[in-house]
Amino acid sequence: MPNRAAASDFCIPNGIRLVDGLDERAVPETLALLEGTYWNEGVSRDAVARSHLGSTVWVGAFEDAGALVGSARVLSDGAKIAWIYDVIVRPDWRGQGVAQALMAFLLAHPAVRDVRRVRLNTRDAQRLYAKFGFRDSPPPLGPEMVLERDITGT
Repeated sequence: MPNRAAASDFCIPNGIRLVDGLDERAVPETLALLEGTYWNEGVSRDAVARSHLGSTVWVGAFEDAGALVGSARVLSDGAKIAWIYDVIVRPDWRGQGVAQALMAFLLAHPAVRDVRRVRLNTRDAQRLYAKFGFRDSPPPLGPEMVLERDITGT
């Protein structure tokens, strides 16, 4: 199994606060962040909002002034499988470690940390996810990346 980064390996960038349990108050800013993303093409704004509100875990990164600068969510059964969706960072905060902090926060969450297999789909962020031990799946699954854990005794 490849070495993967632990949550403690990533610092929260200065001026950023990570928050678990986002709710309907974060929907407008999240929708604005996700506007035009390739993975939500053809999905209505209402469906994207409902998907976030129905997630097992929905986290955000907020700047000191209170604005949302990043968001990510997970669907998880808490034991066998979890799917990470909609990892997004506002363009002016990209490259400063916000996505890494969000991913570390998600992977350390109780609904995710003991799950055997964590999946996500990406066309363009393989380097980010590889830092956490994700690897590309063999065909025919396509642009999916998988983090498989050897968890014994659970």
